[in-house]
Amino acid sequence: MVNRILFFIFIAGLSLSASGQSFLVLEKMGTKKRYTFQQGEQIEIMLDKDDYYTRVIILGLGDSAIISESETFNFSSVKAVKLHGENTWLKITGPGLMIAGALLFVIDATNQSVVSGGGYEVSSGVAIASASLVGLGAVFTFAGRNKVKLKKWWRLRTVEI
Repeated sequence: MVNRILFFIFIAGLSLSASGQSFLVLEKMGTKKRYTFQQGEQIEIMLDKDDYYTRVIILGLGDSAIISESETFNFSSVKAVKLHGENTWLKITGPGLMIAGALLFVIDATNQSVVSGGGYEVSSGVAIASASLVGLGAVFTFAGRNKVKLKKWWRLRTVEI
């Protein structure tokens, strides 16, 4: 009986001393889309009173606040969060496709005027392919979201594990 009581006290003592790690979660309500930030990580936030992003290192997290080196930011005062490393494939591929579209047009013009010896006449197939590459590259370049505005669907919260 005494062993059971000592074992229970030992387990209770361990559970009280154990503490979970807190994460800052930026999530879109109603979906599974979420971004997590750990303590010690650097994020950029835009406050309600500012028109620029402030770089913050997360030293700690409260129930509804980000604790940094110099001040504490309430979640309600954060207007937007800038994401880093999002959609890097799209950001790299987009300019490459635009350059490929322009090069296709220039190489075809050079081929027709210099190599073939005739004047330059725009080929409909080359014009369509070139415009498609440039357009698709522009869509890829600007499609990647790197800033999230905290309005009706996005929210910040603290999660402890």
